[in-house]
Parts: sequence; C-alpha cells; structure tokens
Amino acid sequence: MSAFEQGAPGHRAREHEDTQSDSRSGAHAAAPEDTVILIHGTCMGSLSWEHWMSRYTARGYCVIATGAPEEAGTDDCLAPRDAATVANVVTYYERLLLTVAKPPILIGHCFGGEIVQLLLDRGLGAAGVVISGPPAAERRPRAFGLAARVGRRADQPGVDYGSRTRPPLLLVGAGLDFNVPPELVEATALRYQESDAVSGYLEYPEACHHALRSPGWEQLADDVLDWAELYAAPERFATAGRWKP
Repeated sequence: MSAFEQGAPGHRAREHEDTQSDSRSGAHAAAPEDTVILIHGTCMGSLSWEHWMSRYTARGYCVIATGAPEEAGTDDCLAPRDAATVANVVTYYERLLLTVAKPPILIGHCFGGEIVQLLLDRGLGAAGVVISGPPAAERRPRAFGLAARVGRRADQPGVDYGSRTRPPLLLVGAGLDFNVPPELVEATALRYQESDAVSGYLEYPEACHHALRSPGWEQLADDVLDWAELYAAPERFATAGRWKP
C-alpha cells in the first residue's frame, strides 16, 4: 500500500514518491519553533525514540520525548486502564504543549497513540500520528444513576470520531503486529473517516509491534513526518492548532 493511500477523506492523496520529493527538496523547512512531540507506549521509555529524535533533529525540528509517570504498566496496549490514569497522562501532555511556541506534530506509539488521539480531540497539535495504537474510547454523554455506577468506562476519557475540528490524523498499522493487529488499526481509521477532518491509514506489511527500533524504522519515521508536514500546513489552521473545515 502506498504510504499516502487513503490520505484524506473522499479521495486518494498524492502518491508517496511525489510527496517525498517535495518535502526533501525544501518545500518544507522546519523553523526553529517547529516541534515534534514523541509519546512512548507502556513498558517503554523515551529512549525508544532515540533514533527518531536524532533523525527529526537533523530535519530542523525541536524534538521532545518524555513520559508521564502513569504510563508505566502492562505491555498489553489493549488492556483496560483506569480512567484517572488516562486522564492524568492527557493532562500531563496538555501542560507540556502549553510550553511549546506553536502547535506541534504529535507522534505516539501503542498507548502513546491513544494519548495522541485524545489530545487531537481537544484541538491540540498541528497533526497527529498513531503507530500501532489502540482505538480511543468514544466520548458519550455522561451517564447518570445506575449506569454511572456500573459502567466501568463511564468516565473514561474519549474522543468524538465525527469531529470536524480535529487536526489531521494518520493511523499506522504493522502487518506482523500481534499486540495491536493492523485490522484493528484500520478499523479505527475507518471510523475517523466518517468525519470531514483529514485522516489517513498506512500499513507496513513486514513491520512488527516494535517497529520504532526494528529494521526499516528510517522509512517509517520519514513517511509519517512527511504526511504530517503535508497536512499540517500553517495556512490550514486557525488558533490552537484547530483544523479549518
């Protein structure tokens, strides 16, 4: 599958070869305040992004890879998480984003990808990339009475899949991922494509769950940043990183 197949709702985006040559030939030159924030998954740390940080720094970006304390835990990306834990992690990154001069590109792996979805739902970031990430819970009207008492996920932070104000989002599946199967990632991407906001899906058939540090990571890192640069053009945004419908 082309790296930019299904890049935007309603049509197929330009082929990867054209986009790649555009971004590498100076069509986008990162300004000093351009930032990429990398959010790691569970049972991992910021060092999982070590190579990505060097590569993106070489492209002119300020790169931030840190982690909230609550991110430690099970390595099962699909395991239910305490709502307070998820909310605390989101709050941690919301505060981090306030220290950045302009809306950054957000890239998350595994549970970090769920956090990216939740941040974008709040209108934060210029664009987001989710690599082998689970679907975020859907935001529903708050339950009352018995439903609130017995609903384990009643207060779980969630997203509005139909939001028209969400910044662009790319979801990436790995063909050999047995933690978060690519079919699940693609199904999540299809839900987002119900919205007019830009979303895309990209799959690497030979990649595994730990593609960040596996052979071929360079191509993955370049592809997702190229996509984010393509759709996070400054003229497409109003304040606070919100997508202009």
